[in-house]
Amino acid sequence: MRRVGIIFILLFLATGLQAAKKVTVKTRIKEAYAAVKSGNGQEKIEGILLDSISKPGVPDAVRAEGYYVCALLEQSINEDLNQKAYLKQKLDTLRMFKSVYMMYHYVRKCDSVDVARRYADKGRKLLAPHRANLLGGGKFLLRKEKWADAYVYFDMYLATMSNEPDSVLGLVSCWAVVCAMNENRPYDVLKYVQSSIDYGNEGDRAVLMEYKCRSYAAVGDSVNWVLGLEEGVRAYPKYDYFFLNLIDWDIRHDNLDRASVITDSLMLLDTEIPNFWFAKSMIALSRHDYEECIRMCDECLKRDSAYADAWYNKGVSLLNLSLAEKNDRKVLNLLRLAEKPMEMVRKLQPQAIERWGRPLYRIYLKLNRGEKFNEIDRVLSAN
Repeated sequence: MRRVGIIFILLFLATGLQAAKKVTVKTRIKEAYAAVKSGNGQEKIEGILLDSISKPGVPDAVRAEGYYVCALLEQSINEDLNQKAYLKQKLDTLRMFKSVYMMYHYVRKCDSVDVARRYADKGRKLLAPHRANLLGGGKFLLRKEKWADAYVYFDMYLATMSNEPDSVLGLVSCWAVVCAMNENRPYDVLKYVQSSIDYGNEGDRAVLMEYKCRSYAAVGDSVNWVLGLEEGVRAYPKYDYFFLNLIDWDIRHDNLDRASVITDSLMLLDTEIPNFWFAKSMIALSRHDYEECIRMCDECLKRDSAYADAWYNKGVSLLNLSLAEKNDRKVLNLLRLAEKPMEMVRKLQPQAIERWGRPLYRIYLKLNRGEKFNEIDRVLSAN
């Protein structure tokens, strides 16, 4: 009998504690409403209320009301700050924008647990007058190059779009992409880059398509990276990033025939673009057709005499020909021909010692270049 009585008491206490917990949350909500009405202590009661509604066991309906009241508290803070702005008093501009963001944040939290949709209309009406300031907060932070913080505002704006015109969708998506790129967050780039391409300015489209490709590469999605490069080449055949990376991909994966077809088709559009000639030199080099590679490099260098990679391919081809040559006189002649290309690589890319160091060492040694050899020997010894 005594044991039954103890169990009864424990059940009674547990029920009482649960009731007390509910009363406490309701009390906090009432205190929050009072703070909204009085305009005093909003931040303090907001923190207390959040702690209360975040505890396990709070019903969703109560939690929904709590989040809605938190949004009202942030609206009250925003009104106070706007009053300061109107009176030209010292103002925390960032906090003013943050209050708008937090209103959106709490209304979305409310919607996520408001099964009965009691606060849906109230939430929309609460946020409607603050739409422009949500975007304004992102632009304010964007101008200060606070990329991560600005992205949060643009992300919220885009996530809560309803009837805005496509032009706004494209522009804000573009801002979000720029922020994510600067923060090196490829998944966030990919979240909005397609809408920025589809609805943004035509003048930004090529760069945005490049950002999309770079982001797919960063997350290791080679399939979509290559698809993006192919799309980019079709849309912007003269844009270096798409063409050179696609050709490089094909060469590394031994798709030389496709690389050749792509390059030849683009050269029908314009034969004066150095990159196209350089690509043909790469294809020839990969096929070990060194004489063809040299011819293609010469065509490239006619159009851009400072194209370091073309000088390099020419030098490498001449060196490879010298290795295959049995006639000593012809070997020395090929090394003389390779000397200028490799020296040009050094001149144009002085930090890239791994490219020109060993080739010049061999050239100077075989040609007995005295001082040049001693100097390159010192350079290689120091590195």
